[in-house]
Amino acid sequence: MDINERRKEIVNILGDRDYVTVEEFSRVLSVSAVTIRTDLSALERDGILIRTHGGAMRSEKKAKERYISNTLGEFEEEKKAVARKASSLIQDGYTVIIDSGSTTIHLTRYLKDRNITVVTNNVLVMELLKNEESINVVALGGSLRRASMGTIGPLANEAVKAMNVDIYFMGAAAYTEETITSSDMIESELKRNMIHASDKVVFLADSSKYGRKAFSTICSWDDIDTFVVDKIDPDFRRRLEEKGVEVISAEE
Repeated sequence: MDINERRKEIVNILGDRDYVTVEEFSRVLSVSAVTIRTDLSALERDGILIRTHGGAMRSEKKAKERYISNTLGEFEEEKKAVARKASSLIQDGYTVIIDSGSTTIHLTRYLKDRNITVVTNNVLVMELLKNEESINVVALGGSLRRASMGTIGPLANEAVKAMNVDIYFMGAAAYTEETITSSDMIESELKRNMIHASDKVVFLADSSKYGRKAFSTICSWDDIDTFVVDKIDPDFRRRLEEKGVEVISAEE
């Protein structure tokens, strides 16, 4: 098998899967891990896949669009556990940002009867809170991104830049030990503006998103104050805490 055939086979193996390890590629193709890593780097430069720690995932540019209607039910119990823990960080009188994402939608379900202000670009959050008279809802305008049912673009960005809020509850498509990522560059820009507008940034994610990268970088862990997750590797937790990130696990 020559180099071009092998790289075509790597793409075939990856197929519709979210992630394949270097070891699996090496075993199936009967070549060394060093050779596989070289192939993965070349394919990443061509935009065909994304290298991750120990393997590769499909490029978001090549993958099918993921819609919130699908992701909302994935790892639902883990997301609910994360949302429940995160809700305890909110005090009456707070102004909070809740952005687009499935875990942040679950958070909204734990806000009943709270005397707070919620700033959101998430259309589904607006729907859930429309009858909660104790909650002041500030809806951000902009262009609707149907995949996440969130508004994005200049109108949303300019509105957020004029705000000062207590806590920003941020969702994301994926995270590694270095970065937190989204599948959309314009959405990432809005999330960065939300970070800058907030006294405290709380990142919500279930552990299935760990070790993966989506298309667009939102931020590094230096921008995160608190990380709420269903479960976490002890070594990863230690490294985050050494960076000054408060880690809250739903298992505790």
